[in-house]
Amino acid sequence: MDNKITVIIDGTEIQAEPGSTVLQAARSAGINIPTFCYLERMEPFASCFMCVVRIKGGRDNLVPSCSTPVFNGMEVETQTEEILNARRAALELMLSDHTGDCFAPCHSECPTGVDIPGFINALQIKDNEKAISIIKESLPIPGCLGRVCPAPCESACRRTLVDESVSIMSLKRYAADEDMKKDEKHRYFPEMASPSGKSVAVVGAGPAGISAAYFSKILGHEVDVFDSHAAPGGMIRYGIPSYRLPRNVIDSEVDVLVRMGINFNYGKTMGSNFTLDELREKYDAVFLGLGAQDASPMRVDGEDAEGVFSAIKFLEEVSAGTRTGIGKKVMIVGGGNSAIDAARTAVRLDAEESVIYYRRTREEMPAFDFEIDEAIDDGVKMEFLSAPVKIQRQGEKLAVSCIRMELGEPDSSGRRRPVPVEGSEHTVFVDAVIAAIGQKVARKGIEGTELELSKWGTIEVDNNTLMTSIPGVFSGGDSVLGPDIAVRASGMGKLAAVSMNQYLNNLPVTGSKKLFKVVMGGLEDIQKAVYERFEESPRAKMAHIESSVAIKSFDEVSLGFTARQVEEETARCMECGCRAADSCKLREYSEEFSVRDDYFATETKRPVYYDDSHKDIILESNKCITCGNCVRICEEDRKCYALAFEKRGFQTVIRPPLQKKLSETSCDGCGKCVDDCPTGALSYKTAPVWTEVIRKI
Repeated sequence: MDNKITVIIDGTEIQAEPGSTVLQAARSAGINIPTFCYLERMEPFASCFMCVVRIKGGRDNLVPSCSTPVFNGMEVETQTEEILNARRAALELMLSDHTGDCFAPCHSECPTGVDIPGFINALQIKDNEKAISIIKESLPIPGCLGRVCPAPCESACRRTLVDESVSIMSLKRYAADEDMKKDEKHRYFPEMASPSGKSVAVVGAGPAGISAAYFSKILGHEVDVFDSHAAPGGMIRYGIPSYRLPRNVIDSEVDVLVRMGINFNYGKTMGSNFTLDELREKYDAVFLGLGAQDASPMRVDGEDAEGVFSAIKFLEEVSAGTRTGIGKKVMIVGGGNSAIDAARTAVRLDAEESVIYYRRTREEMPAFDFEIDEAIDDGVKMEFLSAPVKIQRQGEKLAVSCIRMELGEPDSSGRRRPVPVEGSEHTVFVDAVIAAIGQKVARKGIEGTELELSKWGTIEVDNNTLMTSIPGVFSGGDSVLGPDIAVRASGMGKLAAVSMNQYLNNLPVTGSKKLFKVVMGGLEDIQKAVYERFEESPRAKMAHIESSVAIKSFDEVSLGFTARQVEEETARCMECGCRAADSCKLREYSEEFSVRDDYFATETKRPVYYDDSHKDIILESNKCITCGNCVRICEEDRKCYALAFEKRGFQTVIRPPLQKKLSETSCDGCGKCVDDCPTGALSYKTAPVWTEVIRKI
């Protein structure tokens, strides 16, 4: 005889077992009710308040579905606005006392979203195949950027609280170089979706265009790339000398895109060989990665004289092999990385004097410190607080009138403004002047179109999607930002590919999904317990060719890490982020319910407590939400009493009793507590730190 009872949940009639709870009845019918503390094999605990529902006709309050038994004719609501708000409030209360990171700070600072702890961990266990696959799920040219990226990720590295940041950029280069040593058959090759029947045109084969093409192809679209140069790379080929970035590295990484079936069309310039309208007519979506390849003028009389070059033009000619000399005495005007590159390149073209003239001091130079040091090692001289005001051709020389400067009050950039010193004019005779004072977006091909441009001539886009004012046309990189770093351009190319895919599939164009994440804060906010267990260990130093040898050719100067250095450097990683980010219910529900992690913010956060004394299990009680699962499992399932509630009220924490370490308890490492922990408060030591959720396109 069928003795089931009838329950109505959200208007659906369900046959439930007598004695079952609302939660069990709902789940048997495929109705999802979230919970943290529910364990099917144990009595209900009802501590998290996530599973609340309303019983129609009952008391005027919400009840926990995990402990409320069903009765015949019961009507239950599980999804009203009142219930959703109650669950949201429960989550925000948990988050107010949750101290941890969903994702590592280095990952959060990487413009391309590379899972940095993940690939470092893979290198540490000598799994380079996994390392390169993790990297290339976010970045198609790690060999290039592993050489020239200014590494914003390293500025966020918490290792600086101990000694120095982990050399992330060099480790990325190592993984890429190891992959490039393999034959074509064994190199990393991305998995691609089935052909979509849609087509994408990419204008520009620089970092932004390469990334947009790579990810668009992975998503199943046919891709044609157009570039005005004779080879790929954009500014990383024609603006960065080969002693920093060998051309075979660019070619090797782009070759993967060619094997994927992406078509590259060189010597094709928008505005000359084709128009934007023609691309729109032929292709289903267009990405503009035009770069910023026009030089800004010096605004100096005579700058159009013979022998005066822009750094962009000079470096491009050297890269293309059309310039093999520059003269014996060369003046480089500017203080950025392009000025450094031009000065070091001039030395390699046998200039006897390569002198950088900069109107401020070294402290204000925008170039990277290590680049300045390497330039000085190469023999480049620095003439600070001096600037040209007039250039005249006098026979075979250029007479450059210069004036001394002194620093005044800070300007809009925050740097002290250079002020001319009256009566300090003097003349310098040189063979060539190279102007390296700025770049701008070329307007050829975009002026006269429907594209909305900024007052600086950059292309206006929606920041979330990179769609321009023309539907189906997207843009990223320097053409949107102005002159910027290559890694940011690459990240924008990836974002554009996501948005274009949405557009091509007639979906709402929203850009990349914003993953919910909790962060401990900036370096100044980090509790001492996070880093005090780490001993000082010096950062690995990459070997370089001696300057006396390096300046005689354009061979690569930096030699890369050895396998031993990789072993030492990966061991320095503090493995920030959470091993349970993929499975964490707190993160999952917080994302689902669109909560704010700071809604119930307080001045103090739960103290960080880290116990890795056990051979199998790590305890981070600062990530705990006191659901009680682990305590109940230890007491009722295992009878080992390894974990217990300590203190009362808001001070409650879960940890081994009597201030013991986990290794000092009777815990046998069965792992049941880890398996039922809804956050990362308990994790396996053997669990990899790489996180799948953050690498999905």
